[in-house]
Amino acid sequence: MYKVFYFNPLRECTYVVWNGNRQCVIIDPGAITSREQERLAGFIGQEGLTVEAILLTHGHFDHVFGLYDISQRYKVPVYMHPKDQAVFEGSEGFSKMLGLPYVPYTGPILDIRECTSLLPEGLRFEVIETPGHTQGCVCLYLPNEGLMFCGDTIFCGSVGRTDHPGGDHDQMIESIRREIMPLPPETRLLPGHGHDTTIEEETLHNPYL
Repeated sequence: MYKVFYFNPLRECTYVVWNGNRQCVIIDPGAITSREQERLAGFIGQEGLTVEAILLTHGHFDHVFGLYDISQRYKVPVYMHPKDQAVFEGSEGFSKMLGLPYVPYTGPILDIRECTSLLPEGLRFEVIETPGHTQGCVCLYLPNEGLMFCGDTIFCGSVGRTDHPGGDHDQMIESIRREIMPLPPETRLLPGHGHDTTIEEETLHNPYL
């Protein structure tokens, strides 16, 4: 099961994903205001979920606005690809440029490639490296459920921007073609912005592919 929340002025998608034992992970906590943060925490409490980890598809500011708050509430490990450390550290600067509040997270960040064996059953994502939007971009794939949480790598009818530091358009397209498009066509793609789609839909209609 999963629930999507649209947070912050960039309408970033934060996902709560849980198994049959009510254990959950939070993917890309982008809640920026206290009201948004309470919405997320209220849902977790209402559903009786136990948070096991926070997973970051990449380190851009709009995907980590709520990281400090969530980490303080639940005291769980945070996972991200180490190649996105510099991007993550630049989040405060980007936020200030846009006039947005940002509370930095300074706790440990573990290598997301190692989280698979540590997460509970039903939440053992395949971590697929898809550099291009950033050098540390990953997609989180649950093959048994046919779900892929793809961050800002691919969207419905579009792909991620690559004009930020570390972005590489050709590399991103190659990542998508190599790692995402060969998966079953019915695989549901859950992106970092906008609404969900499928690999079949993007194969047929995405102009970038």
